[in-house]
Amino acid sequence: MRVSNTAIGLFLIIFSTVVLWHVQSFPSLDNGYPGPALFPSVLAVLFILCGIGLIIQGIRQNEKLLKFDKGSLTLSGLLNILFVLGAIICYIFLAETIGFLIFSFVVLVVLMKWLKVKTLSSIAMAVAVTLVIYLLFAKVLLVPLPWGLWGWLLLYFSPLPADERGELCP
Repeated sequence: MRVSNTAIGLFLIIFSTVVLWHVQSFPSLDNGYPGPALFPSVLAVLFILCGIGLIIQGIRQNEKLLKFDKGSLTLSGLLNILFVLGAIICYIFLAETIGFLIFSFVVLVVLMKWLKVKTLSSIAMAVAVTLVIYLLFAKVLLVPLPWGLWGWLLLYFSPLPADERGELCP
């Protein structure tokens, strides 16, 4: 089964409208600073624009909303989908214990090896992607990521006295 661009565009517009409606309940900050609703609102507007573009593209190509292709999904393709979904589910349950840096690196290497990427390329890409995501979220956006196995190292080698450590956030 293949879903048309028009149907995907309609879904994006409906989803984005729901997000825009929901972020109206988010608190605003004083002095005109952008609040927590800014980022989801910007993404929702971009999704609406993408949805409009997909609808226009689907109308120009006279696509059907759903098209059934019996041979479009092979067994290896289905296994790839299930493997990626399994990796996401494992991340949900194990990232807090193992930690973002270790688990992301391992999952990326395993996924790339599953998809038959060369070992050296897999390792290099996994290191690069993990570090970029870490720097973007933990250092730029200040989103706390799970430390897992690294947490005890941070507490053990911390220059702060034991009574001042509290929740150590590197």
